[in-house]
Amino acid sequence: MLVAAQAPTSGAEGFRPSTFAGFGFGFRLDASNQFPRNHAGLNGLNKRRTNSDIGFDVVSTVIFVIAIIVSLYPFIWTTLNAFKTTQELFQNPLGLPQEITLSIYVKAWERAKFSSVFLNSLLVTIGCVSLVLATAIPAGFALARLDFKGKVFFYRLYASSIIISATIIVIPLFYIIRDLGLYNNLVSVVLTQSALALPVALILLTGFFKEIPRELEESAKIDGCTNLRFLISFVLPLSQPIIATVVIFESLWSWNEYLYPLTFLKKESVRTVPLQLQMFFSEFRTEWTLLFAALSIAVTPLLILYVILQKNFIKGLTAGAVKA
Repeated sequence: MLVAAQAPTSGAEGFRPSTFAGFGFGFRLDASNQFPRNHAGLNGLNKRRTNSDIGFDVVSTVIFVIAIIVSLYPFIWTTLNAFKTTQELFQNPLGLPQEITLSIYVKAWERAKFSSVFLNSLLVTIGCVSLVLATAIPAGFALARLDFKGKVFFYRLYASSIIISATIIVIPLFYIIRDLGLYNNLVSVVLTQSALALPVALILLTGFFKEIPRELEESAKIDGCTNLRFLISFVLPLSQPIIATVVIFESLWSWNEYLYPLTFLKKESVRTVPLQLQMFFSEFRTEWTLLFAALSIAVTPLLILYVILQKNFIKGLTAGAVKA
């Protein structure tokens, strides 16, 4: 074996003289024995790489700007067209409005009765997010950190359920909800939407929980930490990015869900935001300006939620991409 008689140390003046011995041979290493550095070659390589990266940077920037424009343009277009009259909208749909006034938003809020409708959508969203997190976190922890028979089978069973389409099972769910006495009840939407969102949340959380170092768990258990205490005190604080990702995804799905509220909620008092937007469509006329104003109001809570959780959301999307 190669045994170091004196470990080399680096200082401000390069390597200090060191003596190595191995297999009966000794040699001396000093600054003069270092590998030669072809500074000209390295500088030329860096220059060539820099020049080649300029084109890539330009293309990437252009694509990034185009992606931003494509993403923001529908929202900006909808917001601007809300200030136009119907005649102005059809004559100049891509132009700026002649007059900007917030009265159209007030009128849209009153016509759609958003005071009660927003509350219904908020209750559904909070209920779905809470139920999904309350079930997916302990289930994901068990699948990721505990050893028991059938763990792989149950994980694959949950993961495979993601292929189930909401449209296919809507009729059986309608009869189940009716028999349970939950028709025209917000609980029906909370239960069905949470069941469909659970597989995605479980996959995300399980993958993140697996990346938490085993050494941390072993150290905690040496100090007498139980699985429940380890989950609450260590796993949950470390999992804020992926939890924020699940919250945003589930909030987006629950707030914009249209099929199940349309199927299970018929009373006007329990309607959600997507259902209430129908009132701006009639058989012979569509109130486009009011509709655009209502759409702008409807997406505002999701934008606020994303702004609050955007840092953790991005971390959660990239979690596990680089193995520690």
